[in-house]
Amino acid sequence: MRFEADVPDCIVTQGEIPKAIAGGFYRCGPSMRRRSIQGASGVTSMDGMIQALIIENGSARFANRWIRTQKYAAEEAHGRALFCWEDGDFGDWRNWSGGFAPVIKDEITKSIPSGTNNINAFPFGRDIIAVGEQGCPPIALDPLTLETRGIVPWSRQLSAGMAEKVHADDSSFTAHPKWDHDTGQVYGWTYRDRSPFVTLHVVNPDGSVITRDLDDAPYNTVAHDIWLTPSYVVVPFQPYIASFDRVAQGLGVFGWKPELPIILALIPRGDVARGTIRWIKADMETQYVLHTMSANERDGKLILDAPIFDRAPFHFEDQFKPGDAFKSFWELGMSTLGRWTIDLEKGSVTSERLDDRPCELPKVDERFYGKGYRWAYLVAGERRAKGGMRMNRLVVRDVVADQESSYKFEFGLPVEILEPTFVPRSVDAAEGDGWLIVPLSHYCEGFGQYLFFDTSDVASGPIATVEIPFHMGWTPHGHWMDFRTAAL
Repeated sequence: MRFEADVPDCIVTQGEIPKAIAGGFYRCGPSMRRRSIQGASGVTSMDGMIQALIIENGSARFANRWIRTQKYAAEEAHGRALFCWEDGDFGDWRNWSGGFAPVIKDEITKSIPSGTNNINAFPFGRDIIAVGEQGCPPIALDPLTLETRGIVPWSRQLSAGMAEKVHADDSSFTAHPKWDHDTGQVYGWTYRDRSPFVTLHVVNPDGSVITRDLDDAPYNTVAHDIWLTPSYVVVPFQPYIASFDRVAQGLGVFGWKPELPIILALIPRGDVARGTIRWIKADMETQYVLHTMSANERDGKLILDAPIFDRAPFHFEDQFKPGDAFKSFWELGMSTLGRWTIDLEKGSVTSERLDDRPCELPKVDERFYGKGYRWAYLVAGERRAKGGMRMNRLVVRDVVADQESSYKFEFGLPVEILEPTFVPRSVDAAEGDGWLIVPLSHYCEGFGQYLFFDTSDVASGPIATVEIPFHMGWTPHGHWMDFRTAAL
């Protein structure tokens, strides 16, 4: 989606939007404003686009805007692409992540942060914050207009990611922050291929930042997501690595090293800056968690839930050779709902699969991040005959009672089910009591939809459908901002 648009009064083609809903569903994704100087554009080098469905009094409006990073603004001013990356000139599957390596600086770009902020968006205070996977200082956006307010004032307290800092704002955060609804603290982190391999940040509502380098981390890992439990920040070290040395060898920046053990870092939330980090090795078969769901603490154990893959669902040299085409991770791997249980007394980890059905894009009631949870929401589907998975179902799961309900989508032409969001029925509603909003991309027919489900009865189907009269660009992740509690 390469254009900005406004749909001021979206058509509700089925049902009614509950009048109690007041807020915005913000999603962020990569889009190609201009090709990079190399010609090809990897996911992380594309400019960010923010999409919003803003809902009040039973009506919805849609808007999308370019995220006006300093990179974007400079290229607009010059009317051409200005940036190229050291990892972005393969022209095949190795280039899918182009934009991780350092920018090749010149007289124009040497003073410009290169972040594209194109993976996720989340609420923080009065802002929506757009973030990327690497090298992206967080960008604040106006929740009502989507106007770019600028790099957040606390960005210079953050650490560098894979690339060293050249500009003061060359900081890195994370694509999957977690937060404490009661304290307003946001947990972020970054990773790199040099020591310290991971740095944890806790951002307070006043903009001060608590930082902890994981100095004794066992190896470099792509720390894409974490678990937040009542007592710990749990960072998984998995054999999915990133290294610029690989690029020099003609390989993609990412590698899969199954000989490395899975090791979990437990950082005490009560003293992030100085508390003792406990490292627990998981003696189990190699597997991979891309996106965490949530966690519980019970009977001296940490119960960590997530869709689990047998291996990271990306391109590696053991399965691809130079010149091979790019494939999406839906085609490359299949995850099923699983659980890692840490026995704190024994210092051991066990793994189990809770279901054999493909699933991904887990979401929860985010008011309960780090507090233990019961309700989870997943996009699920079927195995592909040629490998991978095809998504066609929305699942509501009670992880305590081990029960679920679901709704199966019936499509003619292919449709992309995007990551849903949870909306509480009221500001003080019980966990999981509310609605789910599910975006659908009808990319073969050139339009989009948002479907509304009541969490108490998803099996009965959507209670409302909002139509967007054009193809919505791909947006991997997003979050809900509740206007009933946000001080806008």
